[in-house]
Amino acid sequence: MEFPELLVIYRGLAPGDVLAASDALHAAGVTAFETTMDSPGALDSIAGLSRRLSGALVGAGSVRTIGHVRAAADAGASFLLSPHLDEELVAATKASGLVSIPGAFTPTEVVRAHAAGADLVKIFPVAPVGAAYVEQLRQPLPGVPLLATGGVTAELGRQCLAAGCAMVGVGAGLINADAVRDRDWDRLADGARRYLAVLHGENE
Repeated sequence: MEFPELLVIYRGLAPGDVLAASDALHAAGVTAFETTMDSPGALDSIAGLSRRLSGALVGAGSVRTIGHVRAAADAGASFLLSPHLDEELVAATKASGLVSIPGAFTPTEVVRAHAAGADLVKIFPVAPVGAAYVEQLRQPLPGVPLLATGGVTAELGRQCLAAGCAMVGVGAGLINADAVRDRDWDRLADGARRYLAVLHGENE
């Protein structure tokens, strides 16, 4: 699977808002979407997105149990993310034919996740340490694809990509709560375009 540079993360949004927001974000150029399993109606959101957005990548986040793996797979997810490393979850995800993205932080955790079969390793949380930490991780571990999440502003995302991350994930930094409340999907799309422009260095 080829990963785009940006993954949008939905946490706490109901399925109707997820679908409407995704329509706007997809039109703005976003092609990868994650709904966390602790969101209301998460499986409905995943199933709806899988049917609705042709060519987009749809996955489940905050996957913490084998039951989550099975349910997300049945709903149509193509990738699963966890906040932590659990080798059994990685194995179950791969056995289900899905992309596995466990969370890690230290070099030891990153190596363990990669050895367990992870397709990407999620560095979480990245905001407290910044892109310099990612760059230093990459030096001895150049063959491990990384996804940076946790407080990723557009500028930090650009820096993480420059440091060698394959992908960055953003939730609250892009999913404007006021825009969702007001159902102002154009405002959400405009924010996504600005975020992507910064990621690509187009604001320089």
